[in-house]
Amino acid sequence: MVLAGIDRDRKGTVYELFILLLSVLSIVNAVVVAASWLAGRTGPASEVVLAIDAMITPFFLGDFAYRLLRADSRRGYFLRRYGWADLLASVPILRLLGVVRVVRVVRSFRLEPSGRLIAEFRAARALATFLVTLFLVIVVTELAGATIYFAENGAAGSNIASASDAIWWALVTITTVGYGDRYPVTDDGRAIGVFLLFAGIALFSVLTGFIANLFLAPRRRLRLAGRADTDLRASIDAMRALVAEQEASAAAINERLDELDRLLARDARGPGTPNGEQ
Repeated sequence: MVLAGIDRDRKGTVYELFILLLSVLSIVNAVVVAASWLAGRTGPASEVVLAIDAMITPFFLGDFAYRLLRADSRRGYFLRRYGWADLLASVPILRLLGVVRVVRVVRSFRLEPSGRLIAEFRAARALATFLVTLFLVIVVTELAGATIYFAENGAAGSNIASASDAIWWALVTITTVGYGDRYPVTDDGRAIGVFLLFAGIALFSVLTGFIANLFLAPRRRLRLAGRADTDLRASIDAMRALVAEQEASAAAINERLDELDRLLARDARGPGTPNGEQ
């Protein structure tokens, strides 16, 4: 009864999967930061994690607003279906409340037949690829930023001196832009850079393909629609030609039948009848 009605807030398999992944990431980040604070080991990695966690806050605020506006009952969603937990979990320091969101999404998936989930995922595979790739970009940026800052912090000649520097370097590198204003000077940092370069090529190739498909899809649909119209017109013309041929055949058959009727009628009248005299 506690979670009754939560499945009504489900907004689509691909969207819910993306929110689920972000929620799990935010919870993991909260646990990592909390453990670092309790152990008294806060440092460069924790700063990057906190910065990335703050950057994904708009996703959660947007999700809350989307669910609230689309809810059949806004009051019911906010009070009975834990909308308040979604709102509070959008705050970085209260990310652990995102467990409610995770439970809701997982429960909604369990209530649906697996075949239907797979069909929905396949139907929106382009969007799914884009959102999963976007999530991977966030994860890779966080991992690369945290590790590069840890590796470069305090090194001689290092120019990556803050969490913002580390995240900036990670974003510039993963997009293969490479401004060169921030770069690793240690061997560990360069190894991280090599990993990030290859990850960036793979991830942004997918994003580029998605964007290209987004622009080309309308043209492809127009071509297919035009081809469908042409094929339909050709089918109609072929059927009309067939009907005309059948009508011509039927007229020839009727004419032959009329001729046979006249011959039978003449034979029935005999030689002594008019038009049958010797």
